[in-house]
Amino acid sequence: MQIVTVTDKKTWRLFHRVLDAVYAGDPNFVHPLEKEIEGIFDPAHNGLLQHGAACVYVLLDEKAKPVGRAAAFVDHDGNKNATHPTGGIGFFECIPNKQYAKALLEYGEAFLRGQGVHLVDAPVNFGQRDRYWGLLVKGFVQAMYQENYNPPYYEAFFLQNGYIPFEQILTFKGATADIPFERMRNIAQRLRERNQIEIKTLDFNHIESFARDFCEVYNAAFDSFAHFKPLDPAQVVQFMKEAKGVADPGLACIAYWEGQPAGLIALAPDINPFIRHAKGKLNWWTIPLFLFKYRFAKTKNAKGLGFGVHADYRSKGIFPLLLDFLSTPHNVNTYPYMYLAGIRGHNHEIQSMYSKMNVKTDRVHVAFRKALVDGAPIIPFEFLEVNESA
Repeated sequence: MQIVTVTDKKTWRLFHRVLDAVYAGDPNFVHPLEKEIEGIFDPAHNGLLQHGAACVYVLLDEKAKPVGRAAAFVDHDGNKNATHPTGGIGFFECIPNKQYAKALLEYGEAFLRGQGVHLVDAPVNFGQRDRYWGLLVKGFVQAMYQENYNPPYYEAFFLQNGYIPFEQILTFKGATADIPFERMRNIAQRLRERNQIEIKTLDFNHIESFARDFCEVYNAAFDSFAHFKPLDPAQVVQFMKEAKGVADPGLACIAYWEGQPAGLIALAPDINPFIRHAKGKLNWWTIPLFLFKYRFAKTKNAKGLGFGVHADYRSKGIFPLLLDFLSTPHNVNTYPYMYLAGIRGHNHEIQSMYSKMNVKTDRVHVAFRKALVDGAPIIPFEFLEVNESA
């Protein structure tokens, strides 16, 4: 076997071809968009590379066939005050061969040691924690857009190579018809009668102000959590511009309490069912069919991107206002199921809110951690007990 680093179009093609070897015949697999993955390792698209490092690589078998891949990366700026610098390994794929898996992980670990890394998380993304994060361990159904999907045998690869389950990431699913919108609507109406409340829907003509207020709420809602990285308005603006073609303004809003941004909710239509035919390549001949399928689909699934209440307004009843916003006839008819993804198992506040929505755990991802030097501590986060039949 041989490991080659990805440096040009030819080696990127090898990187992407690994998916064909791993997922041939798997009806639940949808190719991630190739240009999107490549952009994560392009300094022009990922600012972390301005003060970080990454190595993307492919494992070839004895016949020079690509049968495994991964990427290792580190954000040096994010580690500048860390006693034990942390890096990551992600986009791991491998056919069922223990030796190949071991070689892939050891190659990434060696790169990270060379960068001064003490701890490695895997499989994770080099960037936003709401996408491509964690190994799927329960709920092997069709993946949503920007969600990791993998064969069940991957879990053994990580455990056999010294990785410890470190963080649990949950996706909740609820039938829109079962969400108690009527009860929340009554509460929201009483709040409006007694208080100065305003709901502003996503407006692409004013995305800068929307992004600014979105970040104010998001950062205040989650800055108390470990590993939290604040959102920058420029990031949100860029994301919204990229998603404009498929975004639904009826799924995103900010709630204002006496003129101040107090809560947010942002969902987006899941495009994975409509890009399966593209096999990772959106171009002049796959885009028309994608748009046709998407625009004429009678129903879609909605994926939660953000849901939070500003720390200063958690006692004001913002949550019912946000749910009331979602309860339009259009949303109920168009999105029969809503998925609330990226929820950490130790985030009791969000779980408490979701418990009021009649949603259940649909799938579970786990991020693993491994010490690369002696003495680097690993203290896993709390895991939520999940029923096997969930």
